[in-house]
Amino acid sequence: MSVLRNLLIFCLTILVLICPLANADSLINVPLNPNLSDFNRETYRFIHRLLNRRVIPGIRRGSLPLTRKQVVSYLLEAHRKQQNGEIDLSVIDQARLNALLTFYREARAVPKTAVKNGSGTTPENPSDGRLHVMTTASENYRLSFDMRVSQQAITHLVDNLSDEQPVEGNMFVTTIYPHAYGQVGETFAFTTDVAHRFVYGEIFEDLFPDETKIRQLEGDLKNRTAINGYMKFDLPWFELQLGQETLQWGPGYHDSLLISKNPLAMDMIKLQATYESITFTAFTGILEDMSQDINEKYISGHRAEGYFWNRFGFGLSEVVVYGNRFEPGYLNPVNIYLINEQPISRADGRVSGSGDNVMMSVDMRLRPIDNFEIYGELMVDDGNPAVSFKHWDTKFGILGGIYLTDPFGIKDTDFHAEYAFINQYAYTHINPVNVYKHFTTPIGHKIGSDADNLWLELRRRWTDKLETVFGYELERHGTGNIDKEHPPDAPKDDVWTPLSGITQSEHRLLVAANWVVIGRYSIYVEWARVWRQNLGNRPDVHENANEIEAKFLSRIPW
Repeated sequence: MSVLRNLLIFCLTILVLICPLANADSLINVPLNPNLSDFNRETYRFIHRLLNRRVIPGIRRGSLPLTRKQVVSYLLEAHRKQQNGEIDLSVIDQARLNALLTFYREARAVPKTAVKNGSGTTPENPSDGRLHVMTTASENYRLSFDMRVSQQAITHLVDNLSDEQPVEGNMFVTTIYPHAYGQVGETFAFTTDVAHRFVYGEIFEDLFPDETKIRQLEGDLKNRTAINGYMKFDLPWFELQLGQETLQWGPGYHDSLLISKNPLAMDMIKLQATYESITFTAFTGILEDMSQDINEKYISGHRAEGYFWNRFGFGLSEVVVYGNRFEPGYLNPVNIYLINEQPISRADGRVSGSGDNVMMSVDMRLRPIDNFEIYGELMVDDGNPAVSFKHWDTKFGILGGIYLTDPFGIKDTDFHAEYAFINQYAYTHINPVNVYKHFTTPIGHKIGSDADNLWLELRRRWTDKLETVFGYELERHGTGNIDKEHPPDAPKDDVWTPLSGITQSEHRLLVAANWVVIGRYSIYVEWARVWRQNLGNRPDVHENANEIEAKFLSRIPW
């Protein structure tokens, strides 16, 4: 692990020395984790909506995150077309476009002048839409500090449970979000984005499970903290990023099979380059595990994605998880893990199945007509074409869905339908260090192994601030899980079973409303009716519950 960290420090030292100064465009990413930032969810949803309507050209939405600079370029493209009469946005879409352009306007360039106070910093005027606590800037740099706060209440009310004490009550979460970031010239940027939570009331341990716990401060009041922090360099042929970040690969809107936004941000070194319609990404990151026996664990991956004719997108990805030593061979961004894994991991037959964990996926997005997208992803963990498809070592996942904007001519509406299935032993590995997770969370789809998920969502915007959401979700789990590898004493011709054993299922019906003033505050309220059957894969253990959530988030100052 120290080898990778030393490599990051060396790269940083060299690049700082060669970094020139110039007018700046924002290299900082728009975060993927909605529990760490603000208005990022609204940003991505609006970009996806514009893309599906073909208001903006094809973009690499399967290789996230996007940078602020990229987001602004897409928004400006839509604005230009609207001004020239090439497209016709609804009144609500136009208002959301203007609000996002105001929110991200600093990403266009660093201002050439700045009025400073005696301390050398500039408190922002809340009415100007920038909403920084303070900032300082010149022609060549900008340094800013933001502060956000949120209050969240979550209520679980269980009205029927068989043979078990229900987990119910009220949980409260007060979160502060300090954010320091800046950019020097066009080639160097940094950001540190923190969410520090104070959790009290009835603690639901399935929320924020892997976030840092500051035990010295804990009593009845628990502390949970998450952070994204990295430095970024815009070099002649690619962008280089060093630090903690979250990635998402694949076409899914609800989740992804190979690399998802579910785990905590991981320490990584990432390269990304775009040549016309092709985007290439490669990274190596440090993974963590709760087992005391696992002290070194890494992941490397690369992905190529292209968008053609503004209607068809295609992506090919490959990752490898390995541990107990650091392998420089996996740092090669053009390496093919499927071919090179055996000589690199020395898995030459001495111990069957002891090699590193290589996985790959292929995905596509097709827009046959405007406002209608079909997409799918196939993830392959292991497999042997010489044996039956049902052989236990055929590990895979599939995901598919559709996305409709303004269905049946109903303006300002979005409809999603998405299904995912992951078979019994996918994500697992005979070597515990190679299990496909970061801390306790799957790196891929949140449902993990031996499970499937159906997600439906209808989203309607009534004004530029108010939207409502109606959703349904079915999630089923067999008795397998990500830490339950194939038994070593099982028959060699053993087969995998769909949703093995007694199947646990959860039906969730959701109604929600969101009031958002971009750049200032948001209010979110959600009610869900939940029906759970065979809890813990035990027959006749059922639960019916109501789950209510309310969250208020605000920037300081307004």
